[in-house]
Amino acid sequence: MRLLTCQFTDPGGRSPNEDSVGYFTSEGFSAWIAADGLGGHTQGEIASAEAVHSLETVLNGCKKMNSAFVEDAFKQMNGDVLRLKGPLTTAVCAFSDGKKLWYANNGDSRFLFIRSRKVTHHTNDHSLAYVSYSSGRISYDEIPAHPAQNRLFHSLGNEEDFAGEFYPSLDLQPGDAFLLCTDGFWELINNEEIIRTLNISPTPQEWLSMMLDIIQARLKKTSDNYSSVCVMVKED
Repeated sequence: MRLLTCQFTDPGGRSPNEDSVGYFTSEGFSAWIAADGLGGHTQGEIASAEAVHSLETVLNGCKKMNSAFVEDAFKQMNGDVLRLKGPLTTAVCAFSDGKKLWYANNGDSRFLFIRSRKVTHHTNDHSLAYVSYSSGRISYDEIPAHPAQNRLFHSLGNEEDFAGEFYPSLDLQPGDAFLLCTDGFWELINNEEIIRTLNISPTPQEWLSMMLDIIQARLKKTSDNYSSVCVMVKED
């Protein structure tokens, strides 16, 4: 199977751009990342860039792709950001050996997996807003407008003992697609719109372009940095 990828980042209405994205391959393995440096801390752009650089380094040393490797990758990323002694970042990552897919996150950058026109798997945000959703106090679509949406309780570089949340692996099929994005992206587009644009897009570039048309029509002068990595699974 081929995993076609495109990526995008933009500062939106804020400077500097504290988001970083990346896509790397090594010896038949692939890894994708979207990271969002925390704006309430200094040098968030340095933290997110360090997470991306760390992932590339880890992937280059990969001998076997499995859950243990994914957990070790997050521990390495966390350790590298910790060594910066201050700046913090979210991170959402996906990993593949061409047949299976693993994903994990720390913070509120999201992973969405789409099969047969449905979001069948996604990450959990590590935010107070998501806690309100999980407890039934608000709906999923109300998370972006929740007053505590930007209050996170996990991030890379913030703690020694928590590197990330890890999810069961997925078997890939032609026609699958997945998206990694920062909160500045998913706050301005809902899952129905993500699926609708995917359904009429033959390539990840066209899918991304259609989503950006929706997002950019909703941008404000104070809008956050917004970034994404789009992947489609095709037959060889």
